[in-house]
Amino acid sequence: MSRKSLRIAGTVRVGIYRTLLGQLLRAYKYEGREELQTLLGGWLAEAIHNAAWRDRIEAVVSVPTHWKRRFHRPFHAADALASHVAGRIGRPNVSVLRRVRAGPHQIGLSPTERTVNVRGAFALRKGVTLRDARVLLLDDVKTSGATLEECAKVLRRGGAAGVYAAVVLRVGWTHHASKV
Repeated sequence: MSRKSLRIAGTVRVGIYRTLLGQLLRAYKYEGREELQTLLGGWLAEAIHNAAWRDRIEAVVSVPTHWKRRFHRPFHAADALASHVAGRIGRPNVSVLRRVRAGPHQIGLSPTERTVNVRGAFALRKGVTLRDARVLLLDDVKTSGATLEECAKVLRRGGAAGVYAAVVLRVGWTHHASKV
């Protein structure tokens, strides 16, 4: 059962992780299959296009990774997808968030541990103010929603009037769920 976000006004996703889509996303993210960006990004742009709130979006923001992680994996799926999707939906891709603390990977953590793991891990870039902006927060996968919630909290505290979210895949989603 999914809880309603207090910070995220609406969320879309392409599909569920435990399908062929999961294999495609893993190949894109971990095996350097960057040609899959067009396919995955196209599907995500289509999901956004079909969202009732699509016209409210003014800019696309990706969930950032810590700079130390970029040494081990220079390709960051969320950044690349955000750039692609922004172009497809005709909105600017803006880099307003930064990850200020690396922390352990979320994989294998319980929902509570995930929330604690990302608490305080994100901040607005220096000099950024979001004067009533309505932004689309983009990530590759949503499991518990802790990362998206923490980023949305930072964006809202920074002045965003609205935060919407888009993910390629949702872990644990079933056809009975009404929310992502």
